[in-house]
Amino acid sequence: YEGRVSKLKGFVKNESVKLKEQEEVLQKAQEELKEVRRTNIQQLVHYIFPITVVKPNNCSHEDSDTVSALEEACHTAYVQGKWVVTNNISSELQYCIVAPALPSSGNYMAYNDWVAANKDGVPTATNTVDFNPAYNISAALTYTTQLVNMLAYYLDVRLPSKLCYSEFCTHELSKEKFTKRVARLNWNVVHLCLSQNVEPSKLKPECTLGNILTLLDLNCSDLGRSAACNVDAVAARSLEDGLRPALEVASDSEDSEDDSEHLSFEWEAVANVGLPEAEAGPLQNVSSQQVSSTSIAGGLLNSTAASIASLWRGWATNR
Repeated sequence: YEGRVSKLKGFVKNESVKLKEQEEVLQKAQEELKEVRRTNIQQLVHYIFPITVVKPNNCSHEDSDTVSALEEACHTAYVQGKWVVTNNISSELQYCIVAPALPSSGNYMAYNDWVAANKDGVPTATNTVDFNPAYNISAALTYTTQLVNMLAYYLDVRLPSKLCYSEFCTHELSKEKFTKRVARLNWNVVHLCLSQNVEPSKLKPECTLGNILTLLDLNCSDLGRSAACNVDAVAARSLEDGLRPALEVASDSEDSEDDSEHLSFEWEAVANVGLPEAEAGPLQNVSSQQVSSTSIAGGLLNSTAASIASLWRGWATNR
């Protein structure tokens, strides 16, 4: 008995040593993978999707009040019974991705206001068409969605919501659909940040590009990690509560979101549908035709072989 116990202890000790060695190999591989991921992401953000901070313009003219009033009047429209500012690029902090920019507040209502103001027709003014908040926000969200999908690919993270970047640039969206798609994009960004150990207190649910910059900051995240993450439930719930109202926006029948846009984490029940029984008559006719065709082909092959054999024998005899 003591001999068996000693052998068992030795076996456990050897396996523990092997396990420790394998853990060291795994940790080394994960560190190397982390460096590769960081390098790829840095190149992606630097060369393809550069993000810069655009500070609001500070007017130093003596008649700044008059200039501000004229500028505000030029970008004011009467939409749905109220006056709204359709362009406030210079009034708040912006995050620019490639060329278009998004407001740091996460308020993208300028898109809905422009669509509502121009739903009956496209403006004829070239400047209004080329430089309007709807096109600017749509382009910025398109780039951001593509960047988020690429980051998830490099980090090997499964996003909670399936969102294609072309959904923001194909056509003008209704208010309900636009709000829901932006919320799903913010949901993916928050999930991506939490998977890289970003502190929930440093995230804002509706600050899309601001959260991405926090993710890319190595002082705030463990970018490129592979292990599982532990998130405080209370902090995660607060972030979820900030996004839930927009995610649960009711849409009409024309703008209803497809259920397949969200990844399912549960088993789906599939109905047991039996195969329809085929009639015996046509199948028997087809089978008989196939048999007859096969017999005809076989007869032709045999006759051809016999002819070749007789020719060969005749040639050999004459020789």
